[in-house]
Amino acid sequence: MTIDRLTLLVVITALALFFLVLEMVRRRALAERYSLLWLLVSGGVLVLALGRTVLDNIIFMQLGITYPPSALFSAGFVGLIVIMLYMTHVITLLSRQNRTAAQRIGLLEHQLEELKSSLDVTKNE
Repeated sequence: MTIDRLTLLVVITALALFFLVLEMVRRRALAERYSLLWLLVSGGVLVLALGRTVLDNIIFMQLGITYPPSALFSAGFVGLIVIMLYMTHVITLLSRQNRTAAQRIGLLEHQLEELKSSLDVTKNE
């Protein structure tokens, strides 16, 4: 089995991404729950690169795509859309939690001011 330069480059890049994600998790620069998605992406790219001849035949016969890099580009585009949708979901959840926390802090500050003013009134009497 001979590996062309493009396949070798993609394999090296996928492995580098895999180990980069693991290192970021180890250093706590990336949360474990987000790392799983990136590990799946790097594993998928690795499988696609190593099984390129089989993939080329399947793509041509099943999808009718005659230029295999187009299929790989399309798969990557769909993968990025999925990642963006997931990250948008996470941002939405964080925004809601942030708004709720700000409202609770505001209520607690209001209650604290009321307590301080009632203490000041009792001290002055």
